[in-house]
Amino acid sequence: MSEKVVSRYARLSGAAALALIIAGCASVPERPGAAAPLAPGDTFRAGADTQIVSSEWWAGFSDPVLASLVNTSLQTSPALKGADFSVAEAEAALRLALLGASPTASSRAGLTAARPTGTTADRINVNATGTLAASWELDAFGRIAALVEAARYDAATARELRRDIAVTLASETALSYINLRGAEARLEVGRRNAQTQSESLELVRTLVDNGRATQLDLELAQTQYRTTLAGLPVYEADREAAISRLAALTAVPASSPGGLLQQLTTSPGIIPALEAPITAGTPEDLLRRRPDIRVAEARIGAALAMGEAARAGLFPRITLNANLLGLVRNTGVAISDESIGFDFGPAISWAGPDLRGVYANIDVTDARTGQIIANYQSTVLDALADAETALTDLAAENRRTADLDAALASARRALDLARLRYQEGLDSYLNVLDAQRSLLDAEDRLAVNRAETARRAVRAYRSLGGIWTDEELAAFRAG
Repeated sequence: MSEKVVSRYARLSGAAALALIIAGCASVPERPGAAAPLAPGDTFRAGADTQIVSSEWWAGFSDPVLASLVNTSLQTSPALKGADFSVAEAEAALRLALLGASPTASSRAGLTAARPTGTTADRINVNATGTLAASWELDAFGRIAALVEAARYDAATARELRRDIAVTLASETALSYINLRGAEARLEVGRRNAQTQSESLELVRTLVDNGRATQLDLELAQTQYRTTLAGLPVYEADREAAISRLAALTAVPASSPGGLLQQLTTSPGIIPALEAPITAGTPEDLLRRRPDIRVAEARIGAALAMGEAARAGLFPRITLNANLLGLVRNTGVAISDESIGFDFGPAISWAGPDLRGVYANIDVTDARTGQIIANYQSTVLDALADAETALTDLAAENRRTADLDAALASARRALDLARLRYQEGLDSYLNVLDAQRSLLDAEDRLAVNRAETARRAVRAYRSLGGIWTDEELAAFRAG
């Protein structure tokens, strides 16, 4: 309804007949679309594959343990089960709203026993009463239809919030698993380098005893070896923290992890890597797929519907009522037409002529709708920025890998040359220590890069909202 029409009829003081003429102006709006400034054929600036995001994106890592952990978390998570109850609550509220559009019936029965005052008769009067009532509101101005539509949007919101939890749960499980494997990789690098440095330390001690090295060389070797050892507990703690987080995500106590987590503690694995180019779809796909955007969109629909319900308060409410009454006394007279009564007819209620409360309620719903629309626009813009950033970060981390591989190869050759030159007396042991430190740094940076690349791939998939429709999620969990 236009603001001009609303303004014209908002000043009615009580013409119910005229209200019937304009009943068609009150209507529930269509579900709003994704209001984003996107041109047809838009793609992400990061240049990702425009194929639609896979529902089970974690399968692209080709890691059966990762897949098993994600599947387990989606099947057993208490957070997701709690979301199921939220959906059930919203669907029950929808059924309750639908009842408003249908006739309702109620009944009441009573029994009284009394002895009249002012009489000596030893007699007790027993009366039985019963009432059967029915009513139906004629939705002439769309109030009930608007409430039903708002309930539908609320149910859609609950389902999308559940899907949002599933997206977060799958990504958090994958990130925790990558953190575990990354900590194991760094721990292995540290242990391997500590072993190498321990052997070098013994060599320096021998050289000091033979007069071919100084005490300074020995202290420097000892410092580097102990420093490397000091880093190992940090990686061990990171590993245990990741296992505890995985236990929580898969709904088992961290103090007594299940079989799969026990297997993880005894069998270190490699950092999972995405074996295929990431599929991102298009920005338009993102707007249709991300749960937070769909939640914001559904909330707009619910707010607009509630606004229409508030505007329906400008017009009368017409209710058709029917009552069947019965009264039976203990007079010895059987039930007759005199003991049965009934009434029926319409009832009209209206807030006029004082509609100030209705106007205030309309202002409240309009202001709330404006806020929700603004939040929706912000959600869309933030989602697009989030996806672009995640895809750009992933591409940047991928570009670093080749240089880090080359740096590691050079560090290994440098260490071999430094040892050879030191053994031949051409250089001091400082060059060997520097080469060992460079090798440790190169191996550690490469391990960090591989874990970070996997993490950024997971974050990219999470930013793209790539996990099922609500129906597919329900089918997956049921299976």
